[in-house]
Amino acid sequence: MKELNAKLDSLQHSLCNTIFINAQEPMLVLGTDLTVLLVNKAALKLLGWADASLGGKPASELVLEKDIKEFSDLTALAAKNGVVRNYRFYMLTASKSIARLFLTVQALKDEAGAVNGFCLYLSPVSPDEWSALKDPHVFRNAARKLGRLTSIGQLTSMFAHDIKNPLHVILSTSELLRVQEGQPEQVKTGAELIERNARRASKIVKTLLDFSRSGMCRLEPYSINDAAEYSLELIDSALKAAKVRVDKQLGEAPKVFLDPHYLHSVIYNLLNNAAQALAGVKDASIKISSGWLPEEKEVHLTITDNGPGMEPAMLENLFQPFFTTKENGTGLGLYLARQIIDEHGGRILVSSPAGEGASVSLRFRKTV
Repeated sequence: MKELNAKLDSLQHSLCNTIFINAQEPMLVLGTDLTVLLVNKAALKLLGWADASLGGKPASELVLEKDIKEFSDLTALAAKNGVVRNYRFYMLTASKSIARLFLTVQALKDEAGAVNGFCLYLSPVSPDEWSALKDPHVFRNAARKLGRLTSIGQLTSMFAHDIKNPLHVILSTSELLRVQEGQPEQVKTGAELIERNARRASKIVKTLLDFSRSGMCRLEPYSINDAAEYSLELIDSALKAAKVRVDKQLGEAPKVFLDPHYLHSVIYNLLNNAAQALAGVKDASIKISSGWLPEEKEVHLTITDNGPGMEPAMLENLFQPFFTTKENGTGLGLYLARQIIDEHGGRILVSSPAGEGASVSLRFRKTV
């Protein structure tokens, strides 16, 4: 038994070195008091700290004073949702210069399910990319110059198979490793981690390919109410299983120029997002309303839920590509939805008063 325990300790140490200490991706582990507990070599290099000198430091050593509350809110959001992916943030290096990053914060939990820390994944962003991310018009103008969404399809088709093939090998190998008899629990856990992330990467690639293959929107006169009814039929069984009541308030509105295929996808995803936000909510309900707004001269379709709503940190990053608070989310749903609505010459408005649920409104001007 002692020999077995010694082997397991050695294997656990090797596994930690492989997937954390020597990983290429910069990572930090914080306690619930936001003190640095563990840091890998890549993070030390990125932030300019000497070996082991970052351990025990408070978050205030890594974050601008004005951003400490935002950082605390971010970890609180991760504790609530399990994970927050690709949140734009500044961090301080050892020399007090600024590092522009995408932060992914994963809540760590003990056997009882209580949060006992956070794992931070740091992805550097270049100054040019950072400036572009702060200005949504940069994306819009660049997309126009590249032939809009068609160019995305041309680019993704060039590297799709190169990405899918190694992902398939990773998935197959991790699955075999996980089910192989006699494997220590640490190895199985590591294999599950690899498999889970490989599947998420595959899902992202599939989402991009499915979206890009279809090309640009083909607009035709269509009723926003018909689009709503069709999408509700698609998701009806899922809403009933989740015990979510639907309140339809579809008013009179002129037809608008829409691409039914794309719009059904957007509405379905918005309804699905609302249903997921209602998990565990008593008397869960979704209101879907439509009509003509004479002052704005727009047709609207609005989806509102009575869930817990969204924190300011979520609202600010909602349409940022790859930002998500869902464990299995790709972070592309709302980003692609906005691209689609842009193609329609429309807009998306999101509101979420504290404790009053969330509301997403699609607006269209191109009436028939």
